[in-house]
Amino acid sequence: MSVDCDVVIVGAGPVGLTSALLLQRMGHRVQVYERHAKHYALPRAVFLSHQAVRMFRALGVLERMKSTQALQELHGRVSDIGTYVDANGHTLSEHRLNSYTSRSGTALAFAMHQPGVEEELENACRERGIPVYRSAEVRDIVDNGRYVEVNFAKPGNIEGTMVSLNTVTASFVVGCDGAKSTVRRSSKMGWFEYEAASSRWLVVDIIPTVSGAMSQWKDGYSPKQILDPKRPRSSVPSQLARRRWEFMVMPNESTEMVTTDEFVWKMVALFECGPGTGAIERRTVYSISGGWAESFAQGRVALAGDAAHLAPQFLGQGLNSGLRDAKSLAWRIDFALRHPAKNWRQLMTDYSTEQLGTTKQFVTAAKAIEHILTVTDPEDAIKRDAQLRMGLELPIPDLEKLGTPGMHLGDREATCEVGSLFIQDRIEKDRKVGFFDQVIGDGWVLIANETADLADTMAVSTQEEFGNLLGGYLVNFSAKGGYRDVSGRYQQWFHDNDAVAVLVRPDYYTYGIAKTQGDIEALVKSAINHLS
Repeated sequence: MSVDCDVVIVGAGPVGLTSALLLQRMGHRVQVYERHAKHYALPRAVFLSHQAVRMFRALGVLERMKSTQALQELHGRVSDIGTYVDANGHTLSEHRLNSYTSRSGTALAFAMHQPGVEEELENACRERGIPVYRSAEVRDIVDNGRYVEVNFAKPGNIEGTMVSLNTVTASFVVGCDGAKSTVRRSSKMGWFEYEAASSRWLVVDIIPTVSGAMSQWKDGYSPKQILDPKRPRSSVPSQLARRRWEFMVMPNESTEMVTTDEFVWKMVALFECGPGTGAIERRTVYSISGGWAESFAQGRVALAGDAAHLAPQFLGQGLNSGLRDAKSLAWRIDFALRHPAKNWRQLMTDYSTEQLGTTKQFVTAAKAIEHILTVTDPEDAIKRDAQLRMGLELPIPDLEKLGTPGMHLGDREATCEVGSLFIQDRIEKDRKVGFFDQVIGDGWVLIANETADLADTMAVSTQEEFGNLLGGYLVNFSAKGGYRDVSGRYQQWFHDNDAVAVLVRPDYYTYGIAKTQGDIEALVKSAINHLS
């Protein structure tokens, strides 16, 4: 049957728009449906991880985000160290939040203004011919096995009413439609509630109104968690000298009470901020439970972002985890559309198990950190503070390693690099120097060190199948191969991992490692066989 498009994306937030751009870049017809008439104009997520920045660079939208200051460097502007302090401001523990070099070759974290990021993503969609249908409310979807029907409504003639507007069909549907996902509900994908919300938080975003406001505010350049049992609170630097403060709401306080101007200014005065140096951009109260969809993919329907998982804000991974979902899912759908007779259903199952493995780690860790931060009993707080001073380790998960089983040869519990995010740095080819992803492009990549010769170690038939089935590239850091490791970081990686070659997936994760030249062909064939 002929379908209206290859993929329907439900939801035009950052995860949905990024998914659309990724799939369009791979050559597919994509349509985006969003129930809201326009972007939500106020801040939500305030930082992006290096993985997201790496993705945006490959999509060609990073420089525009930087030029409009929707995205901004944090390293060198605010402290790289996050600090937990007691009620008197004494340090309890410190941990690194940022540094100059991540696995992606950039700083670990960047400040963002979500409305600006969304605007740039949607502009890119429209410029590249991706239809974004707003005020289009998806009511349900039906997976017919060979295609998916998406039923949606658009505004009627009377304000506030909706009228049915036909059905659109697609080979695949991706639900990026948030915590109350219609796609998840109508696909009957179950939800596991790990733990109900146990605290409420007042979130306040302040815009500086005078030059140098950050230097006037207490802790203006330092990310801090203040573990005061009278009122736990957080101080978070943001984009363009904005500041986010979060205050735990006590049981006897109503939402209406804590969102008044009087109450908000009273709270931010704790950080020496007032109407003379800042303006309230946003104030809201929220509480977030922890949970995840029991499966992230079912048939021709998949979930990403908040539709697939929810966690409290304490690790700052909500949006970033959704963008990882988008990248991990896009190449799988690309494979399914190009090779419908191959084992794409196993790939979708792998997506679910891989992302669930990481999801469970960060959701459970975020809830554990919530319990550490939200102690209000004075005696319990004294005990908690003593434990932190004695070196109590915060449950920070490894978010750069995939769950198992999956489309890789690794084990999440092992220390091996297999199943982990692969490094990126600058390389040179034909006198062109740039980040690896920019020089090579999208797809599977088999990378060999300066001692290996990929052309001589694989049969011609294997090389052809690697190119035809996986869209794979061969990168040889040797004089014959023509690629130069500019910084030496790749050669160091090979040395540290006692490897001669590594097979990297399109989402930058390591599929497997070859320890000797004789292992290279078997490594490539194992990936091919996984999809046969």
